[in-house]
Amino acid sequence: MNTVTLADIPLLWRAESLAPLQAQCVSTGHDTLDRALGGGWPQPSLIELLCDDHGIGELRLLIGLLRNAQGTSDTASRKVVLWLSPPFELHAIALSQCGLAPNDHWVCSVATPSDLQWAMTQALRSGACLAVIAWARQLKPAALRTLKLAAMTGRSVGVLFRPTSEARIASPATLRIALRPQPDALELSILKMQGRRPSVVCMVPADADRSTSEAK
Repeated sequence: MNTVTLADIPLLWRAESLAPLQAQCVSTGHDTLDRALGGGWPQPSLIELLCDDHGIGELRLLIGLLRNAQGTSDTASRKVVLWLSPPFELHAIALSQCGLAPNDHWVCSVATPSDLQWAMTQALRSGACLAVIAWARQLKPAALRTLKLAAMTGRSVGVLFRPTSEARIASPATLRIALRPQPDALELSILKMQGRRPSVVCMVPADADRSTSEAK
């Protein structure tokens, strides 16, 4: 009788395989969140941030990731950040105040969910974008799988802002975090993180202020 070992089973994750996976990450700029995520934002990946409100500090969470677009002075090798259908106008002054280069950030308004999916897929797959950030509501699991594959192919990060009601539906995203504002903090419920257990992190305004000052 032939003996079957773990190495003979395809697509099986072993514990030791998680270490190099977790090492491929970008610091969020928040020590508490970095520890909960095993080092920071996974890269490449598809990230879902689930929230029902705007202006609760959700964009400050991404500053550490966005700064990576400025990681080189070589113009030819610099990557851009594409914003798809943001709910508010993106201001160059606000980007500069966060230590980001406005020229590295492109904005595009998309009319329909299918157009948004197509644009995000092409941008992620191109390899020209460090990150693609989009606001979407009506995306099916098959569309999310396509976006994740595109991010892996282009070695990029896709960030999707979606309603918290989507948390009840399974998703292939690498990371899912539900955001909920509290009186003096922003509560982050890490619902899914490849290789990590679900957890809850509370970010206070002082953490965000420190991250912004370090970015300058």
